Amino acid sequence: MELLVVLLIIGVLGTVAVRTIEATRGRALFDQTAAEMQELVYGITGNPDIILDGRRIDFGYYGDLGELPQDLRDLVTNPGNPLWQGPYLRRDFLGDSIGYLSDAWGNPYTYDQATGVISTIGDGKHPMTVRVVDTLPHLTGNSIVGTISDVDNNPPGEFTSPVVRLYLSGGAQVIADVDEGGYYSFNGVPIGTHRLVAYQLYDSITRWVSVAPRSRNVVDFRFSKPFRDFLRMVGEPVVDWDSLSAGFKITIVNTHELEVPVRSITLIRFEKDTAYFRALTWNGVMLPNYPVPDGEPGFKQGDTMHLDRLNPLYERTIQGNMSEQVSLGFADCRDSLLGGGNPVPPYSVNVRLRFSEGSEISFTLPDSMP
Repeated sequence: MELLVVLLIIGVLGTVAVRTIEATRGRALFDQTAAEMQELVYGITGNPDIILDGRRIDFGYYGDLGELPQDLRDLVTNPGNPLWQGPYLRRDFLGDSIGYLSDAWGNPYTYDQATGVISTIGDGKHPMTVRVVDTLPHLTGNSIVGTISDVDNNPPGEFTSPVVRLYLSGGAQVIADVDEGGYYSFNGVPIGTHRLVAYQLYDSITRWVSVAPRSRNVVDFRFSKPFRDFLRMVGEPVVDWDSLSAGFKITIVNTHELEVPVRSITLIRFEKDTAYFRALTWNGVMLPNYPVPDGEPGFKQGDTMHLDRLNPLYERTIQGNMSEQVSLGFADCRDSLLGGGNPVPPYSVNVRLRFSEGSEISFTLPDSMP
């Protein structure tokens, strides 16, 4: 009887020990599989804990190629894409060449590219599933916004046209226009480390931005030069007037080292009522489609005169380093909006001009003929 009791106790203890060992082993296999699946996720969309200079730098396969892999093997072997910079799995995780394809029980992982889901049957009783991201739109539904200003914190305004170009890590390029207040935005930006470049005439500024899932990134640009500082008036303005016509001329130069294009000139200020210009000259030559035909409105304070009256894209250039002087003439100033009428001599008028590239020039016309 005593021997039977001892054997019974030993059996009970053995059963408990076996079950404990099996439970411990099962838990260890579960933890190992969970860790492996997380590493697969990191390989696809990057590890958010890898930081350099306060900026996330790891976005995995998706960050380099801009798409999810078709197969888990693509994380280790290049599928033939020149943007591939793998392998994207840790060496100590890989073990053998195909170890990453199966869970700790030896069951193959199932990967669905369409949903970004990795799954396995696990121990047969408790299937395991993980997503590469909460929802797939989080991979692309991000934004980059910001403002552009000059050294004096001025926005571009209506006649300065900077652009911001986004160079995606996957190779694509996107351009955003900048509004008058200097605001720009990119929507639908995929995760990854992207290059952002702001262009203004002959200057540019480059920024790198790390776009994480579900993020709105603010990147501001400030140029080291004023937006309106290239064109200058030299000498004094001259009033032209006789019994048949009236107007004025100024001479301008370009202080920038490169040539500056001019497409239009706006009469921001011309303080004389009932004065309408009908012609525009460049170095004494009438510009295309001037003078304005009778019956069509002339140009007054606040209006923009294109160098080709009928083609807003037509432009003339002024050479840099003050190497070229351009005589600009506003001619045929009349007191009738639709032509005809009488010439209006613009003596003692305060004038402010804005050029299409952003420069502004202010002056006062003389009070009499020289």
